[in-house]
Amino acid sequence: MEGFTDIEGPVRLDWLELLGLAGLILLAILLIVYLISIFLRKKSETRTEGIEFRRSPLEIALERLHLLESEGSVMAADPFVVEVSDVVRDYLESSLQIPAKEQTSEEFLHELASRNRLPEILKANMPSFLQQCDLVKFARQALETTQRSELLDTASSVVRETDASLAAVEPEMEKEAGQ
Repeated sequence: MEGFTDIEGPVRLDWLELLGLAGLILLAILLIVYLISIFLRKKSETRTEGIEFRRSPLEIALERLHLLESEGSVMAADPFVVEVSDVVRDYLESSLQIPAKEQTSEEFLHELASRNRLPEILKANMPSFLQQCDLVKFARQALETTQRSELLDTASSVVRETDASLAAVEPEMEKEAGQ
């Protein structure tokens, strides 16, 4: 058989060629994994696209109070009362549409007094609650552990009872509007 060359033996690759081939295979695998992760991420985003995860003002306030309860003992008195007061003010601002954060305690209490159908707990507890907070903030009064606990308890009660009262008032208002 003339004109045909004999088959040569296996070609040996040196270690650099093997390393390059392994690198290309690894790169191809990483590219495939990356593309699959992008595909799965887009698929999950599509499923949750129209769903809005919004927490209620009550949930936000209670979470903040719980955090203060666990970490508040190491906070200085002034930042502690500012945060407790802000939790209550933020909750009332979002629930009652009162500009609570921009008002002084006196203005805020006047605003509460001028409103009809407010939960009784606001009228009963907010004056002393805000006064205690103001004494610490502005008169630099000391804040004992029991006072911290009392402020947290009052804040929690105000938020919970106001929320329950507002939830009970909404059906009544809907009835009145329907008549």
